[in-house]
Amino acid sequence: MTTAEKPPPSRPRGGGKAVPVTIPARTIALFVWIALGSIVLLALAYAARTILLQFVAAIVLAMAAEPLVKAFESKGLKRGAAVGVSFGLLVAALIAFGYILLSPLVDQTTRLVHNAPQIVDDLSKGHGSLGFLETRFHIVERAKELDASSLGATSGTARATVESVVRTAGSIVFVLFLTLFVQLGGRQWYESLVGFVPEGGRKRVRRAGDGIATAVGGYVTGNLLISFVAGSVTALILTATSVPYAIALGLIVAIFDLVPMVGATIGTIIVATVAASTEGLVTAAIVVVAMIVYQQIENNLLQQLVYHRTVKLSPLAIALSVAVGAELGGVVGALLGIPFAGAIKVVSNELIAWRRGTDPPPIT
Repeated sequence: MTTAEKPPPSRPRGGGKAVPVTIPARTIALFVWIALGSIVLLALAYAARTILLQFVAAIVLAMAAEPLVKAFESKGLKRGAAVGVSFGLLVAALIAFGYILLSPLVDQTTRLVHNAPQIVDDLSKGHGSLGFLETRFHIVERAKELDASSLGATSGTARATVESVVRTAGSIVFVLFLTLFVQLGGRQWYESLVGFVPEGGRKRVRRAGDGIATAVGGYVTGNLLISFVAGSVTALILTATSVPYAIALGLIVAIFDLVPMVGATIGTIIVATVAASTEGLVTAAIVVVAMIVYQQIENNLLQQLVYHRTVKLSPLAIALSVAVGAELGGVVGALLGIPFAGAIKVVSNELIAWRRGTDPPPIT
């Protein structure tokens, strides 16, 4: 009787022997060090996120001001003098803006302080434009019932508000001087970084850097142009409806219009409040409707036309970049979405041309 033969043991495919895989301890240690270093860098970046955002803002402003600096350099000025003149023009514009904006506020505050005794007397008797607050809501009696804790809480809120305003003003001044330093030394820093690139790729890196600077500068220029139009339209609407402080309110709307998503809404609320308190609800409603109509024109037509010419992006790319930026980084992300998309377009065109061994086509 025959017995069944056992099949031979299976061998690895290819006929070779199984080779054990070993990872050197040095590789594991290197991986651990890289992971720990990445975690530490992320933690430092998160801790210094405010400074990093201010530095990014300074770089963007420096790129936006670079065409003006180059224009002064073309007139024969040296780099330092051209930067100084452009920075001086910026400071002068800010001072003029502050004067136009704060002058009506100071005037109204002075009048309020001068008329405060009469206003309080009329209010306590239920007379005057604010008399209804006493007759309907008995605001004087309620004010007398406030205890020390309520007054302390109110003073604490006021103190926090003042501290926030002072902190914001300090941040603005810091960003301005940081922008000045970036303009003065940014070109040397950029050339030093380009020096680390092999000789054959430096031309492409410089071209990509110039393209990114052009995209960022174009975005800032376009944003300023759109905001100027928004402020001008607001001033015309307020002038036509006889709402006071048309120029100051137009400047406020222009500033808030720089912020995507929520800026135009905040500006409209401020304007509507002033219009309602000075000219009545009917005038305020007319102003709000007119500003909403303009906002629709701005969002659906003006932005597409301006950014297509300044950043060379399609309307679809503009809408997607703002939406994605807002989803990832909120208001700041929406603000940086369009220039980031323009930079990606420049870099991708350069990479495609590098793979093909040709120069990139002009961005249109």
